[in-house]
Amino acid sequence: MVVCVELRKIYGRALDPIHVGSGGYRLGRADNTIVRDPATDLPKIPGTSLAGVARAFYFLHQLECNCSDKTDEKEKKECVEEGVSNVFGDESKKGTIRFYDGHVIFFPLSSVQGTVWITTKDLLEYWFINKKDSNVRELKIPEVTDKAIALKGLNSVEFLNLGWLLLEIGGLSQQLVLGGEVDDWVRRVVMIPEKLFSQIVNDNLEVRTSVRIDPMTGAAVDRGLFTYEAIPRGTVIGFEVACEKIRKQVPDIEKVMNAVKPYFKLLGIGGMGTRGFGRLELFIENGGGGAAQP
Repeated sequence: MVVCVELRKIYGRALDPIHVGSGGYRLGRADNTIVRDPATDLPKIPGTSLAGVARAFYFLHQLECNCSDKTDEKEKKECVEEGVSNVFGDESKKGTIRFYDGHVIFFPLSSVQGTVWITTKDLLEYWFINKKDSNVRELKIPEVTDKAIALKGLNSVEFLNLGWLLLEIGGLSQQLVLGGEVDDWVRRVVMIPEKLFSQIVNDNLEVRTSVRIDPMTGAAVDRGLFTYEAIPRGTVIGFEVACEKIRKQVPDIEKVMNAVKPYFKLLGIGGMGTRGFGRLELFIENGGGGAAQP
């Protein structure tokens, strides 16, 4: 049996630093570290985190839009719970929508040319080669080993500093076009070798310092200083959402994501939300779809 599946790529821009904690410590790094992909050592946003906040935001949206006529709070919750559980699942049944891990596509760095977003060839091809309003397929991007390639928005330079690293810069005859809102999010794009990407990203994560406060005295606790990591503001993240078309009257991905989109931008994702962290602006790719094998 073949199950029809709708698949969409979702792009997100961090409006604030994003901290999705790993719950552990890493020697030589911040006290509170963020989640990383074990294969690449790159920061990521787990699919469980995305699914959890999306469910909560979808519940709020349905509560405000579909049950505003009910006065009793219990009646309001019962009104929307069944519809939300059909999409996201509950203890007795699985949902029809699946969230996959969010990965860094473009990472912002300071340079003499202003803020530059770095990426790799594999990331560009995976996330944009089939995008209708992108020209990644036509660019025929070459492999890079020890130098970077300016893809968009950079003046003619032979060398460019990317954080602490100085790299020789090559260029292409045609400028990169990503299409949609993503094109406006990244003004200057540089492609770097795959072997350098993880190192540069991890060396340029935002690290903040806080101190624990004694609630009784209002003063700082002795030896209460701690540091924590975050994905910096301006980072572009991509994740995929799939929806199984196995039940009738289940909203499609675009409808669900458009419903939760304003909440992601206002309330955000991850920890430290009361300290100015977490807001994520989303862009939903048009089209898509496919079929899963039995």
